[in-house]
Amino acid sequence: MKKVVNMKNELISVGIFICMILAIIFSINYLDKTYASIEKLNIQLEQSIEKEDWSKSDMLLKEMSNEMESNSSKVSIFVNHAEIDNINTEFSKLTQYVKYHNKEEAMASLYAVKFFFEHTLKLEKINTENIF
Repeated sequence: MKKVVNMKNELISVGIFICMILAIIFSINYLDKTYASIEKLNIQLEQSIEKEDWSKSDMLLKEMSNEMESNSSKVSIFVNHAEIDNINTEFSKLTQYVKYHNKEEAMASLYAVKFFFEHTLKLEKINTENIF
């Protein structure tokens, strides 16, 4: 009887471990996919701000905002909320800089958004820094 209980506990532990590994793989792949789509918009936005094409910049910001909102519920499950808050705060600033046609501040804010996305992605990747 004792052997059966120990075997059952071991199987449950292995099952939980496998579920955790699968969840980690899913979360990293989902973040990579989300980051890639936002990065594409980020590059287009950078180019339109450089050209001072404010109407296109505004359109791209709205598209980027929709992309972020559509993914936020899933991303918030496995990403630190402080990281998400940093991205949202800087993104809010970016929208105002574009609205009032402030090229220098918009570019600085755009790079901050990009940095926070990259930083968040780096924190979630499996590497020795994140394990120890």
